[in-house]
Amino acid sequence: MKLSPSQIDTLKKLISSKGYPEIDLQYEILDHVACKVEVLLEEKPEMALDDAFRKVHSEFGIFGFSDLAESYTKSIEKRYRRFFWEELRAFFTSYRIIYPAGIGFILYWLSLNTRPFGYEFSILFWGVMVFFIGAIYIFIRLFKIDKGLQNYLVFKNSTNWLVILNVSMQVNIHALRYIESPIIPIEFTWIGIGTSIGLAMIVLSFLSVFLLPRVLDRSIAETKKLQAIYES
Repeated sequence: MKLSPSQIDTLKKLISSKGYPEIDLQYEILDHVACKVEVLLEEKPEMALDDAFRKVHSEFGIFGFSDLAESYTKSIEKRYRRFFWEELRAFFTSYRIIYPAGIGFILYWLSLNTRPFGYEFSILFWGVMVFFIGAIYIFIRLFKIDKGLQNYLVFKNSTNWLVILNVSMQVNIHALRYIESPIIPIEFTWIGIGTSIGLAMIVLSFLSVFLLPRVLDRSIAETKKLQAIYES
């Protein structure tokens, strides 16, 4: 038998009651549950939908739907990493490379020709400042996203990029403590290796200002595709 829209809605609520309130995750689990429930109701038409659901849930073992949820979450995280590296590769092969190059030239000019508040700041310092401004912009964009998308697992996982931003901030702050010196040690020593890692993180953080908004846009686009399918 084919489940009616009201029965589908009831199953979604039952799935939510098991600790899975995210809309897209409910449908992912529903794909695995609905067919089994249909078979049970066809075999025993007198069985209540709730009872059929509980029986199907028990068939997944003591952990219930956790394995399905974990598998779906991992696939989302893998997709986000793929988005990031795709954007990074595309960045260096498209005209968009002129944006960080142009800003880098401006920052270099500022480091040579300006002394804000009487202090001389290096290009690395200016680059970190650009990163902080970009991070604030990304935060604002993230929290201005349509409320209707915020109950999707794909959207919630996009906030994992905030962890990346936070780590980058910490690395930048600590790196500047050691490489603001006019002489930057990059020889093959522990100090030189640490300095090189700090420089690489500052450069990658600077580029993330241009990359992460596009990764976020692609993530939101995936969420909207799911929303269109599920709410149609």
